[in-house]
Amino acid sequence: MEAKKSRTDEQAEIVASKALRGMVHTVRKAVRDLSGDVNDTHRKPAEFLRRWRGLLLFVAAPLLIVGAYYVFLVSERYVSHAQLIVKDSAASQTASHALGFLVPGMGSDNQDVFLVVNYIQSLDMALYLDEKLDLANYYKSNRHDVFSRLDADATQEDYLAYYRQHIRVAMDETTGIITIEMQAFDPSFAQHLVETVIQKSEDFVNAISNQLADKQVEFVKSELALAQRNLRRTKQEILDFQNRNKIVSPEELTKGIGSIIQGLEARLAERRAEYTAAKTYLNPDSSQIISMQSGIDALEHQIEMEKVRLVGIDKEGKQRLNSLGAQFQNLELDLQFATDAYAASLKALETARMEASGKLKHLMVIVQPSLAEEPEYPRKLYNLVSLSIILLLLYGIGKMLVASIRDHRM
Repeated sequence: MEAKKSRTDEQAEIVASKALRGMVHTVRKAVRDLSGDVNDTHRKPAEFLRRWRGLLLFVAAPLLIVGAYYVFLVSERYVSHAQLIVKDSAASQTASHALGFLVPGMGSDNQDVFLVVNYIQSLDMALYLDEKLDLANYYKSNRHDVFSRLDADATQEDYLAYYRQHIRVAMDETTGIITIEMQAFDPSFAQHLVETVIQKSEDFVNAISNQLADKQVEFVKSELALAQRNLRRTKQEILDFQNRNKIVSPEELTKGIGSIIQGLEARLAERRAEYTAAKTYLNPDSSQIISMQSGIDALEHQIEMEKVRLVGIDKEGKQRLNSLGAQFQNLELDLQFATDAYAASLKALETARMEASGKLKHLMVIVQPSLAEEPEYPRKLYNLVSLSIILLLLYGIGKMLVASIRDHRM
């Protein structure tokens, strides 16, 4: 095994040494070719320019022009950064966190985050910033170079597209954090721009969070007003009933009449007993017997009249106490129902207000808008390198096409 391993190592060393010698030979050849080209260049500059004029014209010249623009003309842009988060009140925050734990990124807060992100990039926000900060005229100012500023005759759509090109709004779906980056030609204006966007976004969050809660509260208030009107109407009906029949409570009056009838029937029973006893020793035509009979008849008539008051209709067509009592009981039931409905509406209103306060959302600023000290845009080195690569690719493709055409002609 050791002998086999040593032979393998020897073969690897031989291959490596051959590869190294090949690389050295290639480098030496490249150096000789380069030195020859340099010598030829010194001897024949016209030939050198003719040989590389395509590369100089299509690659070096554009890079030189763009580089001069970046050095002498470009208006540098500063970026202000901020981070926000939309939070619920404690009443609804627990359920949102539970849902976010089960399905990351699907909590109720994230729906509001999406709305905020879209609103910041919307035309409404762009128009508000133009109204508040005169943003469109700032973008069109002649203080900025012609390639960086907004056209003087730009339409509303052009302004919106330019606005979106100079902002970046990102959202972390896991944490719900919103990152805002806004570009401006002055660091202080960029910071003020982000502060204004945050303030307007907070107003937007408050509006959308209060909208549903306000509708719920308004519905409960309308139900409460209806219950209050029903309660007042029922009370007025009872008052009209009492005034029309001149009775405060038919039930109490019925109880009173019942007591009167009981008393009259007790007296009638006594008088009849006395009458029966008197007939045993008095003449039926005597004045005492006649007087007792008249008293008994009077009691019976009075009892009959009191019973008529309770049941039936009198000669004047007035309803008696039994029907009045039934009507009054119905009115009392209506009053009780209206009172219960009013109390339930009051409780529902209090509950709706508590739920509305629990649904309130707040836009919290995690990272305050920053004040940039150095410009971030344009990225000069990155753009120049990218441009050089693109130009070299295009130049190589062009050279290949020209060579292919020449081969076909030959």
